[in-house]
Amino acid sequence: FPDYQQIIPKEYQSRTILSTASFLKSCKQAEIFAREGSLIAQVNIRPGAEENSPGEVEISGQSEETGSSQAVMDATIDGDDIIIAFNVRYLREVLDVIQSQNVALETSKSTSPGVIRPVGDDNFLHVIMPMHLGN
Repeated sequence: FPDYQQIIPKEYQSRTILSTASFLKSCKQAEIFAREGSLIAQVNIRPGAEENSPGEVEISGQSEETGSSQAVMDATIDGDDIIIAFNVRYLREVLDVIQSQNVALETSKSTSPGVIRPVGDDNFLHVIMPMHLGN
């Protein structure tokens, strides 16, 4: 077997913890609009202005035909702000199987893989490759 451990990021610049149900709902909403294109959902992670204030995550999807969608969720963010894009269908599929109440999204930069982990479950992780935004 190939050494799969090589592709799992060991470090991250930003760790975002948010409600699994809210994240899934936002992904489903973005997927409706992104469906006509290449299924790209932009994820904008913004830490709170103060040390202990909550940050927010905005997920957006858009289509030339039907317009765009933005959903904003509160999140606990440890690290820097980042804008990264993922295939929204892949996000939805992993969130569909996660049973924990909260999920962690670990990111480094817009061109590096993200890692999704259920909070409190060290037996599961999902590596998701980013998509190029073209801007």
